[in-house]
Amino acid sequence: MTVKLKHRPVEDKILLTVTALAILVILPFLIGSIQSQETTAIIIDLLAVLGSSIIFSGVWFSNNTKFYSSVLAVFMQALVLVALKVEGASLLYWVFPIVIATFYLLSPVTAILCNSLFITLACFISYQQFDNFTLHRIIGALVLTNMFACALSLFMQTKNRQLSEQDKINKVRNNILELIARSSKLSKVLPAVIKGIEHEYPNAMCSILLLDKAGKHLTLGAAPSLPDFYNEAVEGIEIGKGMGSCGTAAYTRKRVIVSDIATHPYWAAWTALAKKAQLAACWSEPIIDNQGNVLGTFAIYHNKISAPKELDFKLIEQFANLARIAIEREKANKIIWQQANFDSLTNLPNRNLLHEHLTTAVDNAKRNQEQLAIIMLDLDNFKDVNDSLGHNAGDILLIDTAKRIKQCLRKNDIVARLGGDEFIIVLVGTSTDSDIDNIGQKLLNTLAQPYTIEQKSVYCTASIGIALYPNDALSIDALLRNADQAMYGAKARGRNSIHYFTENMHINFLKRMEIIQDLRIALTEQQFHLVYQPIVDLTNNRIAKAEALIRWQHPEKGLISPLDFISVAEETGLIVEISEWVFNEVSQQVQKWRNSHCHNLMISINTSPVQYRNKGQQIIAWAKSLLQQNIPPEAISIEITENLLMENQAEVVRALDNIRRQGLTVSIDDFGTGYCSFSYLKNFSIDYLKIDKSFVQNMSVDNKDVALCEAIIVMANKLNIKVIAEGIETEQQREILIEAGCRLGQGYLLARPLSTADFEQLLINQNI
Repeated sequence: MTVKLKHRPVEDKILLTVTALAILVILPFLIGSIQSQETTAIIIDLLAVLGSSIIFSGVWFSNNTKFYSSVLAVFMQALVLVALKVEGASLLYWVFPIVIATFYLLSPVTAILCNSLFITLACFISYQQFDNFTLHRIIGALVLTNMFACALSLFMQTKNRQLSEQDKINKVRNNILELIARSSKLSKVLPAVIKGIEHEYPNAMCSILLLDKAGKHLTLGAAPSLPDFYNEAVEGIEIGKGMGSCGTAAYTRKRVIVSDIATHPYWAAWTALAKKAQLAACWSEPIIDNQGNVLGTFAIYHNKISAPKELDFKLIEQFANLARIAIEREKANKIIWQQANFDSLTNLPNRNLLHEHLTTAVDNAKRNQEQLAIIMLDLDNFKDVNDSLGHNAGDILLIDTAKRIKQCLRKNDIVARLGGDEFIIVLVGTSTDSDIDNIGQKLLNTLAQPYTIEQKSVYCTASIGIALYPNDALSIDALLRNADQAMYGAKARGRNSIHYFTENMHINFLKRMEIIQDLRIALTEQQFHLVYQPIVDLTNNRIAKAEALIRWQHPEKGLISPLDFISVAEETGLIVEISEWVFNEVSQQVQKWRNSHCHNLMISINTSPVQYRNKGQQIIAWAKSLLQQNIPPEAISIEITENLLMENQAEVVRALDNIRRQGLTVSIDDFGTGYCSFSYLKNFSIDYLKIDKSFVQNMSVDNKDVALCEAIIVMANKLNIKVIAEGIETEQQREILIEAGCRLGQGYLLARPLSTADFEQLLINQNI
């Protein structure tokens, strides 16, 4: 079977090309000889064509290039000698190219011998046709041609051998680089490096040692040709001056050449070991990364005393560099994998790796018919720590939390950080609910212990939601979603508690998602409207203030209570857009009513804590908008809840001060229902205080609510804060409040929430 030309070696291609060209060149001469009927020339040319054709066919079909090269050389020399004999000295010029070609076709020694005989015979055949002077010149030219051709042949042979060796090295290097590019493990790449260098040094044995994480000892990377007992003996060798070739090279960061191990002081402690392993010399090259850090060492051992040559140094450097690339790539891959799968702050698995662990855990639970518990854990009031102590303190708390969680879990349990202050815990193989409860309570108790941050005791509890496989869900996404809903259920129950997922929670979740979608549509389609509840001067029943209350008229579901959608709007941030719509509506109406019916009318707008997270920029923008519309700032009052004062005191103080400087008044709504201490009132800029209706509606002449209301009114008057009583429904409540010193009131006794038109009519009637 013949081999295609493109797959043949270079020698075949050259020999086929030469013989083919010879045929093409000689054919015209053959034709000319036939036309001139020169019998001798025809025979010679025909022999040349036939001989070249036979050699071409032999090479093409047999691939025996070396044999047919010898045949071609002998055939050309014999043919030229025959031609000289027949045609005379006129063909002597063919001797020169044949001499040169012979050195390509044969080995240098064989070629010089054949050429010497060829030149001698050629001169002997044709010497009678030259005078002595010309003959000597021809002989000299042929001898010089033979010598120069021999020198060139030897030079090219040496070069070819070097190129061949370099080509082999390049192939080995390319194979190693390909392994590195494919992100192959060091256990596969390093032996390939050693195999490559040992192929070039058949009597050598190589090793690659890697520096450990501590940077003090060398561990075995690869040494397949060295005896096992030797590798075990040098495992973990300490780096330092005089600690063998490799230990010294790693310590000094310089190449160490030991030509004779038996006499070198660096090997004094290992002479017997080296002798047992039949090692006589060791050349060690440190492997150093681009930042100048030592990664390990590359060593070549010989069983005879030997010193490297310059070419050896280059080869050692090349393969040491390949080892460096492989080690750096392995380290980079580990870093990339670590960053892709672990949280950089706590070193816990992240969402990506958690999904892999969960997939395995669910599969095992399904196969073994076991229960699996998914815990969603969220820290309570973590934002307060960040805001008050800074993000660095928050990071310290998260790191400590991760450690505490791991201490509470069993060996096979999984914990991961999703981000922020959320953690996922997978309890594997929990057989009973009591096991889950015990672990959950242990987590709550452990996390409730104080954290020491910047020499301060910081308290941060946790809310835990639990979903069970297979009872609550079968898929990973559903389990995580249900655990998340259960966690929010724990927060709704007051935090620092455990809550299990229930089907009702899923229904509530779907309802919440529906409300969110409907809210977005309501904003676009303007399904909201405002009603106004008057705030009355209790002494004369005149109206100078009112509270704007939002209502949502859904086209299909009818009137939706603010209790059902305000909290959802706050969680999603839609409250900002809703509040902006409320302000625009109120500002237009209050300007109209102040100009037409009540020049000192003030409308209160309820605000959400969400609007104060960016230093109250939205509220401040409202004040600027009022000025642009030529509406006095005192036409609008901002109502806040007392819980807002607890969230972030420093930020809220700055925001409220800034708002009041713009001319807006500030009211505390539902005072007394939250956790606000009376002492907070002196720290905040407050204009109005609204007593919650729960106190007002339970008042009677002899109960404690009267005493509380009187105390609030007296305290507020002392602080120059005006008081508004909410929820007045009876004349008795009104009289008690007037007697206690409260001048302003709001409630169904005085007026219910009114539509825009009805409230305007009330203002008109008041002026009649």
